Amino acid sequence: MKRQFVIFALASVCSLGFAQPPQEDAPQRTPEEIARKQNLMLSRELGLTDSAQLDTLYRMHLKYARFRAVSNTRAEDLERLQAMTKELQSILTPDQFKRFMNHQVEQRPRHPHVIYSQPGDTQRTQPTP
Repeated sequence: MKRQFVIFALASVCSLGFAQPPQEDAPQRTPEEIARKQNLMLSRELGLTDSAQLDTLYRMHLKYARFRAVSNTRAEDLERLQAMTKELQSILTPDQFKRFMNHQVEQRPRHPHVIYSQPGDTQRTQPTP
């Protein structure tokens, strides 16, 4: 019994050594920076060149980045994602939106806990194993 306790205590102490310290020095990105990056990624992914469409997408990304900054619950995050996808569908052409959704599905292996579905679907994530 004493040996098991010592092994458990040693394993606990060793696992603390692998824990990462909080990253207080990590810069917090502003909603404007987040929107700019999302816009750039989306324009590269879909090959967007229309400046009016890019401006509309930037304003949409900025709106949802600001909402994300004050969002506190998972339910609010899901609502935000659903609304953003629906708005994105109205901004992009059908072909662009189809390519966007296909790209999201291709990203699934990198992010297996997220299910990308059409706007209006209530099931957005699956539980992690």
